[in-house]
Amino acid sequence: MGLTSALNTALFGLTYNQKQIDVTASNIANADTAGYTTKSVSANVFFDGRGNVSGILSTEVRRAVDENIQASYFGSLAETNYASQISSFTDRLDDLFGTLDDGSGLNSLMTDYANALSALVNDPGGNAAQKEVVAAADAFARQLNNSYQAIEDMRQQADTLLREQTEDVNDLLKNIEEIDEQIREARTAGVSVGDLLDQRDRYVEQLSGYLDIEVDEESSGMLRITTHAGQQLLSNNQASVLSFAPTNYLQPGLSGNSVVITSAAGTTTNLIAGSESGSMVALAEMRDEVLVEAQSQLDTIAAELSLSMSNVTVPGQAVTIAPDDGYVLDVSGLQAGNTISLTYTDTAGDTQNVTFVAVNDASLLPLSDDTTARADDTVYGVDISSGTPALYVAQIVAALGATSLQVSDDGSGNLQVLGDVTAPTSVEALSASVTPTANTDQGLGLSIFVDAADGEEIFTDALENGGQRVGYAGSIAVNTALKADSSLLVTYQTVPEENSDNDASRAEYLLEQLTNASKAFDADAGIGNTASPYEGTLMTYVNQVISYQGNQASDASAYAQAKETLTTNLAIRYEESYSVNVDAEMAFLIELENAYAANARVMQAVNELFDVLLNSV
Repeated sequence: MGLTSALNTALFGLTYNQKQIDVTASNIANADTAGYTTKSVSANVFFDGRGNVSGILSTEVRRAVDENIQASYFGSLAETNYASQISSFTDRLDDLFGTLDDGSGLNSLMTDYANALSALVNDPGGNAAQKEVVAAADAFARQLNNSYQAIEDMRQQADTLLREQTEDVNDLLKNIEEIDEQIREARTAGVSVGDLLDQRDRYVEQLSGYLDIEVDEESSGMLRITTHAGQQLLSNNQASVLSFAPTNYLQPGLSGNSVVITSAAGTTTNLIAGSESGSMVALAEMRDEVLVEAQSQLDTIAAELSLSMSNVTVPGQAVTIAPDDGYVLDVSGLQAGNTISLTYTDTAGDTQNVTFVAVNDASLLPLSDDTTARADDTVYGVDISSGTPALYVAQIVAALGATSLQVSDDGSGNLQVLGDVTAPTSVEALSASVTPTANTDQGLGLSIFVDAADGEEIFTDALENGGQRVGYAGSIAVNTALKADSSLLVTYQTVPEENSDNDASRAEYLLEQLTNASKAFDADAGIGNTASPYEGTLMTYVNQVISYQGNQASDASAYAQAKETLTTNLAIRYEESYSVNVDAEMAFLIELENAYAANARVMQAVNELFDVLLNSV
C-alpha cells in the first residue's frame, strides 16, 4: 500500500469514526428519552482498481427498529384501547345495577316492594302497611329514574370523549403531515432523518390507539394511512379532516352523531362505520349500543312493572250458536297499547295465537310480529282512533278473513269469534288486556305507577311517538292519587257499595302479578332473543338483568386484561428492539476513540514519512 493510499484510508477512517462517535454519543445522551431508537452509521467502502481504498460513504444513519414487532405492537393498541374503554364503562354499569346480594341493587328494592305487598295482604286495613307499599314503590321508581339518568350521563360522557378524541386524531394527522414534509426536505438535503422518524413513530403509535389503522410507506418515503375499511386518513402528504358535531341531547333509544372523514379531495365517509376497534369505536358503541341497551332493560322493567300492577284481563264470554261455539268480547275499554289475545285450533289441528294491538295512529300499521315479546303469535294492529268499538271489530274481522273462524260483530259492538265444526276449527281462548282509567270500579288492577314525563299520564305501553316505553324508566313515578290516599291499595270497588277495608283482594292480585305471573319479555332489551324470549316473573327478570350486566362487565374485564397483557409483552419486545444499551454503546465509543486515535497516528506517521522523503530530495 502506498503512502497516499494509507493517508486516504486513515482520512476516510477519521471521517467515519467522527460521525459514528457523534451518533454513539447521541445514543448515550438520549438513552432515557422516550421513543428514542439506537442509531448507527452505515458505511460503504469503495476501492480502486488496485484494491486501495478510494472512499467511504458514511452519510446514512440507520435506526435499530424491528418493523415486524413494531407493526404487531401498533396493531394491538387499537384492540387494547377498545377493550379498555368497553371494560371501563361496563364496570360502571355493573356498579349501577348492583349485584344480587349487595342489598342496594334493583333486586333488593324489588324484594322490599314485594315484602311490603305481602305485609299488606296480611293487614290490608293497616295504614302503616299501606304507607310502606307506597314508600317501597316510590323508592323503586326513584332508583329507576336515577339509574336511567346515570346511564344518560354516561352516554353524554362518551359523546364528549368522542369529540375530544376527534380533535386529538386531527392533531396527530396534521403532525404526521408536517413531519413527513420535514423528512422529505431532510432527505433532499442529504441530512439524517433518524430522529424525525422516531418522532413520526410516536405519532403513529398514539394514532393507533384511537383507530385500527393501516400504515404503509409510499415510494416517496412518506406515509399512507387508512382505516380498516380503506378510508383515507393521510395520502400524498395530505391529511384528511375529521369532524364531529357534539350531540347536545341524546334521544332515548336513538344513536348520536358520528365522526365524518373529509379527504383532501372533498370525499366524506363515516369513520365509525369503517373501523372495528380503537377507543373511538368503543365510545360510539357504548353511547349508541351498550348503554342504550341498558336503558332499554330499565325501560322494560319499568313498563312491565306498571302493566303488571294496572292492567286487568277482560275475559271473553262463552257463547254457543249451534252448532258452533266460541266467545264474545267487550272491546270498548281498549286504549292505545292494550291488546286482544286469541288462541284457536286451525283446520290442520295446529294451535294458532293471534295478538291485536290497539293504536291511535293508523300510520303505524301494519305491525310486525315482533311488536309483542311473544315468539309464537301473529300480530295485527287495530286503529282505535275513532273511539267506535264497531269499527275495531270490523278491522279484526278483516284481519281474520283468511281463517276458517266465524268472526263478526255481535250486534252490540262486541267482538264475536266462533269456531266452525264443519271446517273444523275451534276457539280456545279470547281475552283483552286493558288498562283501567280509574282507580276503582274497573277491576283489581291499579295504576300504582304513572308516566310523569309530561304531567301525569296512565302508562298503557302505547306505540305512538316512538313508543311510550322508550325512556319510561326516566319518568316513571308513583301515582299522586295513591300518595294522597294509600287506602286505594285496598279499595277497588265503590258501587253498588264499597268493599271492606279488610278485603285483601287487590293486595293479593298485585302481589300475584309481581311474584308469580309469568310473561315474555322484549328480547330487544338483550335478555333472550326473538325466537326464544325470556319468560318468567318480573322479579326473576330483574335478577336476569343484574346477572347480564355483571357477566358483561366480567367478560369485558377479562378481555381487556388479555389484550393489555398481549400489548404489554409486545411493547417490551418493541422497546428492546430499539432501546439504547448504554454499556454496549460506551464500549463501542471506546473502540471508536481508539480507532480514531489509530487513524490519527497513521496520518501522523505518513506525514513524517513525507517529510523524510521531501528532506532527502
